[in-house]
Amino acid sequence: MSATELLCPLARFFYTACLPLTLIFSPVVVTADPQSEVALWFESGMAVASSRLSGRREIPLGAQEVVISSGTNGINGIVVTSRRLLGFSSRALTWSKKELDVNEKVFERTILPTFSLIRTDRHLYGFRGVNGLWLAEALGVREKVNRFHSNDYGAVFITNERVVGFTPLLGGFASKGRA
Repeated sequence: MSATELLCPLARFFYTACLPLTLIFSPVVVTADPQSEVALWFESGMAVASSRLSGRREIPLGAQEVVISSGTNGINGIVVTSRRLLGFSSRALTWSKKELDVNEKVFERTILPTFSLIRTDRHLYGFRGVNGLWLAEALGVREKVNRFHSNDYGAVFITNERVVGFTPLLGGFASKGRA
């Protein structure tokens, strides 16, 4: 009897007996990105957001204000411009803005279903999609972010001087100096 003749009945047994039992008794986990509740686009001199609850909401862009990036996920939409951070909350049904410092450079943008994070050379910014508020944490003059980890419940920034956490549901930024 060859090896393939031995494997054929074994494979048939697995598919008929073991596989159905595995599917019945194991929990099924489905992971998928939730569809964004926010649609975001640009018209002449305006950023426009729309959601099922709010309809159309506009915010004017300043003269010579350049859109660097934008995106949506879950209940929030974010626009990064040359001068401001704009956040739209489908729960608060409004836009909110945060002015950037002169020559402040945006390094990283993460948009999660309930909050968004933006890292610049001078600040860490968090946008809470639930209530449409911007939160900020200033970085030190020589402070640099070495690592960044996030999930749907919060984020951690590890810098050369401290560890900074962000929780959108209960507060904002909190930090602890490194030992």
